[in-house]
Amino acid sequence: MSINETTVYPIPDFKKYSVEIVDIIFAVLYGFVMFIGLIGNCLVMAVVYRTRSMHTTTNFLLVNMAVSDVITLLWCPRTYSFAFYPIHPTGILGDYICKIFTGNAIISVAIASSVLTLTILATERYHALMKPMQSELRLTRERVKYVLTFIWVAAILTSLPDFSQNKYSERYGRCVCPFSLQIAYSLRVHVVCTVMFLGCVPFIILAYCYSQIIRGLFFKNTICSSAPSGSSDHQTKKRLAKLLIGVTAAFYICYLPYGVFIMYIALQDREKLVANEETLAMLLRVFEFLVTSSSCLNPVLYAFRSSNYWEGFKKIFTKRNAIQAKRILSTVYKQTPEPVLSAVL
Repeated sequence: MSINETTVYPIPDFKKYSVEIVDIIFAVLYGFVMFIGLIGNCLVMAVVYRTRSMHTTTNFLLVNMAVSDVITLLWCPRTYSFAFYPIHPTGILGDYICKIFTGNAIISVAIASSVLTLTILATERYHALMKPMQSELRLTRERVKYVLTFIWVAAILTSLPDFSQNKYSERYGRCVCPFSLQIAYSLRVHVVCTVMFLGCVPFIILAYCYSQIIRGLFFKNTICSSAPSGSSDHQTKKRLAKLLIGVTAAFYICYLPYGVFIMYIALQDREKLVANEETLAMLLRVFEFLVTSSSCLNPVLYAFRSSNYWEGFKKIFTKRNAIQAKRILSTVYKQTPEPVLSAVL
Protein backbone atom coordinates (compact mmCIF):
# COMPACT_ATOMS: atom_id res chain seq x y z
CA MET A 1 0.00 0.00 0.00
CA SER A 2 1.40 3.38 -0.98
CA ILE A 3 1.09 6.29 1.43
CA ASN A 4 0.75 9.87 0.21
CA GLU A 5 -0.40 13.21 1.55
CA THR A 6 -3.96 12.70 0.32
CA THR A 7 -4.46 9.67 2.58
CA VAL A 8 -7.27 10.47 5.02
CA TYR A 9 -6.42 9.85 8.67
CA PRO A 10 -8.83 10.13 11.59
CA ILE A 11 -8.62 12.98 14.06
CA PRO A 12 -6.63 13.27 16.29
CA ASP A 13 -3.48 12.70 14.27
CA PHE A 14 0.24 12.60 15.05
CA LYS A 15 1.87 15.95 15.78
CA LYS A 16 3.91 17.85 13.24
CA TYR A 17 7.63 17.59 13.93
CA SER A 18 9.33 20.38 15.85
CA VAL A 19 12.88 20.57 17.18
CA GLU A 20 13.19 19.64 20.86
CA ILE A 21 16.10 19.50 23.28
CA VAL A 22 16.01 15.69 23.16
CA ASP A 23 16.85 15.85 19.44
CA ILE A 24 20.01 17.81 20.18
CA ILE A 25 21.01 15.42 22.98
CA PHE A 26 20.60 12.41 20.71
CA ALA A 27 22.47 14.21 17.91
CA VAL A 28 25.48 14.60 20.22
CA LEU A 29 25.30 10.93 21.20
CA TYR A 30 25.05 9.90 17.54
CA GLY A 31 28.06 12.07 16.74
CA PHE A 32 30.12 10.33 19.43
CA VAL A 33 29.08 6.87 18.20
CA MET A 34 29.85 7.87 14.62
CA PHE A 35 33.34 9.08 15.57
CA ILE A 36 34.23 5.90 17.47
CA GLY A 37 32.60 3.59 14.94
CA LEU A 38 34.24 5.09 11.87
CA ILE A 39 37.70 4.88 13.42
CA GLY A 40 37.19 1.32 14.63
CA ASN A 41 35.72 -0.09 11.42
CA CYS A 42 38.30 1.65 9.24
CA LEU A 43 41.01 0.07 11.42
CA VAL A 44 39.43 -3.36 10.86
CA MET A 45 39.53 -2.86 7.09
CA ALA A 46 43.11 -1.54 7.24
CA VAL A 47 44.34 -4.49 9.34
CA VAL A 48 42.92 -7.09 6.94
CA TYR A 49 44.17 -5.17 3.89
CA ARG A 50 47.74 -4.87 5.24
CA THR A 51 48.04 -8.39 6.71
CA ARG A 52 48.29 -10.99 3.98
CA SER A 53 47.88 -13.88 6.42
CA MET A 54 44.43 -12.50 7.28
CA HIS A 55 43.17 -12.69 3.69
CA THR A 56 40.72 -15.45 4.57
CA THR A 57 37.05 -15.90 3.70
CA THR A 58 36.01 -15.25 7.30
CA ASN A 59 37.94 -11.99 7.48
CA PHE A 60 36.61 -10.86 4.09
CA LEU A 61 33.10 -11.35 5.45
CA LEU A 62 34.03 -9.46 8.64
CA VAL A 63 35.34 -6.62 6.46
CA ASN A 64 31.98 -6.64 4.68
CA MET A 65 30.37 -6.22 8.10
CA ALA A 66 32.67 -3.26 8.71
CA VAL A 67 31.67 -1.72 5.37
CA SER A 68 28.00 -2.11 6.28
CA ASP A 69 28.65 -0.48 9.65
CA VAL A 70 30.46 2.45 8.03
CA ILE A 71 27.51 3.01 5.67
CA THR A 72 25.11 2.88 8.61
CA LEU A 73 27.15 5.48 10.51
CA LEU A 74 27.75 7.82 7.57
CA TRP A 75 24.14 7.79 6.37
CA CYS A 76 22.55 7.96 9.81
CA PRO A 77 20.36 11.09 9.59
CA ARG A 78 19.85 11.50 13.32
CA THR A 79 22.96 13.66 13.73
CA TYR A 80 21.68 16.44 11.49
CA SER A 81 18.04 15.85 10.49
CA PHE A 82 16.70 17.89 13.42
CA ALA A 83 18.46 20.97 12.03
CA PHE A 84 17.57 20.25 8.40
CA TYR A 85 13.87 19.43 8.77
CA PRO A 86 12.74 23.07 9.29
CA ILE A 87 14.20 23.97 5.87
CA HIS A 88 13.66 20.60 4.18
CA PRO A 89 12.49 20.88 0.55
CA THR A 90 9.07 19.47 -0.25
CA GLY A 91 7.65 17.76 -3.32
CA ILE A 92 9.71 15.48 -5.55
CA LEU A 93 13.02 17.06 -4.50
CA GLY A 94 12.14 16.55 -0.85
CA ASP A 95 11.28 12.90 -1.52
CA TYR A 96 14.62 12.27 -3.23
CA ILE A 97 16.52 13.94 -0.40
CA CYS A 98 14.64 11.70 2.03
CA LYS A 99 15.59 8.60 0.06
CA ILE A 100 19.29 9.50 -0.10
CA PHE A 101 20.12 11.59 2.98
CA THR A 102 17.48 12.38 5.59
CA GLY A 103 15.56 9.09 5.52
CA ASN A 104 16.39 5.47 6.35
CA ALA A 105 16.57 3.98 2.85
CA ILE A 106 20.37 3.67 2.61
CA ILE A 107 20.59 2.36 6.16
CA SER A 108 18.09 -0.38 5.35
CA VAL A 109 20.49 -1.67 2.67
CA ALA A 110 23.39 -1.71 5.15
CA ILE A 111 21.32 -3.51 7.79
CA ALA A 112 20.19 -6.13 5.28
CA SER A 113 23.82 -6.62 4.25
CA SER A 114 24.86 -7.10 7.90
CA VAL A 115 22.13 -9.68 8.51
CA LEU A 116 22.99 -11.66 5.38
CA THR A 117 26.71 -11.50 6.16
CA LEU A 118 26.18 -12.83 9.68
CA THR A 119 24.01 -15.64 8.31
CA ILE A 120 26.61 -16.66 5.73
CA LEU A 121 29.37 -16.46 8.37
CA ALA A 122 27.41 -18.85 10.58
CA THR A 123 26.69 -21.33 7.80
CA GLU A 124 30.30 -21.16 6.57
CA ARG A 125 31.64 -21.93 10.06
CA TYR A 126 29.05 -24.68 10.48
CA HIS A 127 30.11 -26.46 7.30
CA ALA A 128 33.82 -25.89 8.00
CA LEU A 129 33.66 -27.34 11.51
CA MET A 130 30.81 -29.84 11.33
CA LYS A 131 31.33 -31.15 7.78
CA PRO A 132 35.03 -30.55 7.02
CA MET A 133 35.20 -33.38 4.46
CA GLN A 134 32.47 -31.93 2.22
CA SER A 135 34.62 -29.46 0.31
CA GLU A 136 31.83 -28.56 -2.12
CA LEU A 137 30.04 -26.80 0.76
CA ARG A 138 33.07 -24.74 1.81
CA LEU A 139 33.36 -21.05 1.03
CA THR A 140 36.68 -20.57 -0.74
CA ARG A 141 38.53 -17.36 -1.61
CA GLU A 142 37.49 -17.84 -5.23
CA ARG A 143 33.83 -18.06 -4.28
CA VAL A 144 33.76 -15.31 -1.67
CA LYS A 145 33.62 -12.49 -4.23
CA TYR A 146 30.45 -13.97 -5.71
CA VAL A 147 28.98 -14.36 -2.23
CA LEU A 148 29.73 -10.70 -1.42
CA THR A 149 28.10 -9.65 -4.69
CA PHE A 150 25.05 -11.75 -3.83
CA ILE A 151 24.85 -10.14 -0.37
CA TRP A 152 24.72 -6.59 -1.72
CA VAL A 153 22.36 -7.38 -4.60
CA ALA A 154 19.98 -9.16 -2.21
CA ALA A 155 20.27 -6.30 0.30
CA ILE A 156 19.36 -3.74 -2.35
CA LEU A 157 16.45 -5.80 -3.67
CA THR A 158 14.96 -6.35 -0.21
CA SER A 159 15.28 -2.60 0.49
CA LEU A 160 13.53 -1.41 -2.67
CA PRO A 161 10.15 -1.04 -0.88
CA ASP A 162 11.87 1.17 1.68
CA PHE A 163 13.23 3.38 -1.10
CA SER A 164 9.80 3.71 -2.66
CA GLN A 165 8.11 4.62 0.66
CA ASN A 166 10.78 7.02 1.99
CA LYS A 167 9.13 10.40 1.44
CA TYR A 168 8.94 13.85 2.96
CA SER A 169 5.60 14.45 4.63
CA GLU A 170 4.40 18.04 4.82
CA ARG A 171 1.69 16.80 7.19
CA TYR A 172 4.28 15.66 9.74
CA GLY A 173 7.17 17.96 8.77
CA ARG A 174 9.68 15.13 8.43
CA CYS A 175 10.72 12.12 6.38
CA VAL A 176 8.58 9.04 6.91
CA CYS A 177 9.30 5.42 6.00
CA PRO A 178 7.62 2.06 6.64
CA PHE A 179 9.26 1.98 10.08
CA SER A 180 8.10 5.43 11.14
CA LEU A 181 5.61 5.77 13.95
CA GLN A 182 3.29 7.72 11.65
CA ILE A 183 2.80 5.15 8.85
CA ALA A 184 4.01 1.75 10.14
CA TYR A 185 0.37 0.87 10.87
CA SER A 186 -0.63 1.51 7.25
CA LEU A 187 2.28 -0.58 5.92
CA ARG A 188 2.02 -3.41 8.42
CA VAL A 189 2.32 -6.16 5.78
CA HIS A 190 5.64 -4.78 4.59
CA VAL A 191 6.90 -4.32 8.17
CA VAL A 192 5.94 -7.85 9.23
CA CYS A 193 7.50 -9.41 6.12
CA THR A 194 10.72 -7.45 6.61
CA VAL A 195 11.03 -8.43 10.27
CA MET A 196 10.36 -12.07 9.40
CA PHE A 197 12.77 -12.19 6.44
CA LEU A 198 15.63 -10.16 7.98
CA GLY A 199 14.98 -10.97 11.63
CA CYS A 200 13.29 -14.25 12.45
CA VAL A 201 14.52 -16.49 9.61
CA PRO A 202 18.22 -15.50 9.93
CA PHE A 203 17.97 -15.83 13.72
CA ILE A 204 16.73 -19.43 13.40
CA ILE A 205 19.60 -20.26 11.04
CA LEU A 206 22.16 -18.58 13.29
CA ALA A 207 20.80 -20.24 16.42
CA TYR A 208 20.95 -23.69 14.82
CA CYS A 209 24.47 -23.29 13.38
CA TYR A 210 26.05 -21.86 16.52
CA SER A 211 24.24 -24.23 18.87
CA GLN A 212 25.72 -27.15 16.91
CA ILE A 213 29.17 -25.53 16.90
CA ILE A 214 29.05 -24.85 20.65
CA ARG A 215 27.86 -28.38 21.31
CA GLY A 216 30.63 -29.90 19.18
CA LEU A 217 33.46 -27.66 20.42
CA PHE A 218 32.74 -27.23 24.10
CA PHE A 219 30.57 -30.15 25.21
CA LYS A 220 30.75 -33.22 22.95
CA ASN A 221 34.26 -32.58 21.58
CA THR A 222 33.17 -33.94 18.21
CA ILE A 223 34.93 -31.05 16.41
CA CYS A 224 38.71 -31.51 16.07
CA SER A 225 38.30 -34.78 17.97
CA SER A 226 41.51 -36.15 16.44
CA ALA A 227 43.52 -33.19 17.74
CA PRO A 228 44.48 -32.77 21.41
CA SER A 229 42.15 -30.42 23.31
CA GLY A 230 45.00 -28.01 24.01
CA SER A 231 46.45 -27.97 20.50
CA SER A 232 46.82 -24.66 18.68
CA ASP A 233 44.35 -25.67 15.95
CA HIS A 234 41.72 -26.59 18.51
CA GLN A 235 42.23 -23.36 20.45
CA THR A 236 42.14 -21.27 17.27
CA LYS A 237 38.80 -22.75 16.25
CA LYS A 238 37.44 -22.09 19.73
CA ARG A 239 38.58 -18.46 19.69
CA LEU A 240 37.08 -17.90 16.24
CA ALA A 241 33.79 -19.50 17.29
CA LYS A 242 33.67 -17.28 20.39
CA LEU A 243 34.40 -14.19 18.27
CA LEU A 244 31.65 -14.90 15.75
CA ILE A 245 29.15 -15.83 18.45
CA GLY A 246 30.01 -12.59 20.27
CA VAL A 247 29.53 -10.51 17.11
CA THR A 248 26.18 -12.18 16.41
CA ALA A 249 25.01 -11.81 20.01
CA ALA A 250 25.93 -8.11 20.08
CA PHE A 251 24.07 -7.56 16.81
CA TYR A 252 20.85 -9.16 18.01
CA ILE A 253 21.01 -7.60 21.48
CA CYS A 254 21.04 -4.19 19.77
CA TYR A 255 18.49 -5.02 17.06
CA LEU A 256 16.00 -7.24 18.90
CA PRO A 257 14.32 -4.43 20.92
CA TYR A 258 13.94 -2.38 17.74
CA GLY A 259 12.43 -5.29 15.81
CA VAL A 260 9.94 -6.10 18.58
CA PHE A 261 8.98 -2.44 18.89
CA ILE A 262 8.47 -2.03 15.14
CA MET A 263 6.23 -5.11 15.09
CA TYR A 264 4.25 -3.66 17.99
CA ILE A 265 3.54 -0.29 16.36
CA ALA A 266 2.73 -1.99 13.05
CA LEU A 267 0.15 -4.27 14.65
CA GLN A 268 -1.26 -1.79 17.16
CA ASP A 269 -4.39 0.30 16.61
CA ARG A 270 -3.56 3.72 15.21
CA GLU A 271 -5.70 5.51 17.82
CA LYS A 272 -3.62 4.00 20.64
CA LEU A 273 -0.40 5.00 18.88
CA VAL A 274 -1.58 8.61 18.59
CA ALA A 275 -2.69 8.67 22.23
CA ASN A 276 0.75 7.46 23.39
CA GLU A 277 2.79 9.35 20.81
CA GLU A 278 5.25 11.01 23.21
CA THR A 279 6.17 7.77 24.99
CA LEU A 280 6.39 5.75 21.78
CA ALA A 281 8.44 8.43 20.03
CA MET A 282 10.97 8.41 22.88
CA LEU A 283 11.18 4.61 22.83
CA LEU A 284 11.71 4.68 19.07
CA ARG A 285 14.57 7.18 19.52
CA VAL A 286 16.21 4.93 22.13
CA PHE A 287 15.88 1.76 20.04
CA GLU A 288 17.13 3.49 16.88
CA PHE A 289 20.14 4.73 18.82
CA LEU A 290 20.78 1.20 20.08
CA VAL A 291 20.73 -0.06 16.49
CA THR A 292 23.25 2.56 15.38
CA SER A 293 25.44 1.89 18.42
CA SER A 294 25.89 -1.70 17.32
CA SER A 295 27.94 -0.40 14.38
CA CYS A 296 30.80 0.58 16.69
CA LEU A 297 30.87 -2.60 18.80
CA ASN A 298 32.46 -5.08 16.39
CA PRO A 299 35.97 -3.51 16.37
CA VAL A 300 35.95 -3.66 20.18
CA LEU A 301 35.01 -7.34 20.07
CA TYR A 302 37.74 -8.04 17.51
CA ALA A 303 40.34 -6.29 19.66
CA PHE A 304 39.51 -8.30 22.79
CA ARG A 305 38.63 -11.63 21.18
CA SER A 306 41.09 -11.92 18.29
CA SER A 307 44.84 -11.81 18.80
CA ASN A 308 45.34 -11.22 15.05
CA TYR A 309 43.23 -8.08 15.06
CA TRP A 310 44.75 -6.89 18.34
CA GLU A 311 48.26 -7.27 16.92
CA GLY A 312 47.16 -5.54 13.71
CA PHE A 313 45.75 -2.59 15.66
CA LYS A 314 48.98 -2.28 17.66
CA LYS A 315 51.10 -2.36 14.51
CA ILE A 316 49.12 0.45 12.91
CA PHE A 317 49.45 2.69 15.97
CA THR A 318 53.10 1.74 16.53
CA LYS A 319 53.95 2.53 12.90
CA ARG A 320 52.07 5.82 13.10
CA ASN A 321 53.91 6.83 16.28
CA ALA A 322 57.24 5.89 14.71
CA ILE A 323 56.50 8.04 11.66
CA GLN A 324 55.51 10.98 13.87
CA ALA A 325 58.67 10.59 15.97
CA LYS A 326 60.78 10.49 12.81
CA ARG A 327 59.15 13.68 11.54
CA ILE A 328 59.74 15.43 14.88
CA LEU A 329 63.41 14.41 14.93
CA SER A 330 63.80 15.53 11.32
CA THR A 331 62.28 18.92 12.15
CA VAL A 332 64.52 19.33 15.21
CA TYR A 333 67.55 18.33 13.15
CA LYS A 334 66.78 20.94 10.48
CA GLN A 335 66.18 23.71 13.02
CA THR A 336 69.22 23.00 15.23
CA PRO A 337 72.32 25.15 14.47
CA GLU A 338 75.24 23.24 12.98
CA PRO A 339 77.72 24.04 15.81
CA VAL A 340 75.29 22.56 18.34
CA LEU A 341 74.87 19.42 16.22
CA SER A 342 78.65 19.05 15.94
CA ALA A 343 79.00 19.28 19.71
CA VAL A 344 76.30 16.67 20.27
CA LEU A 345 77.61 14.27 17.65
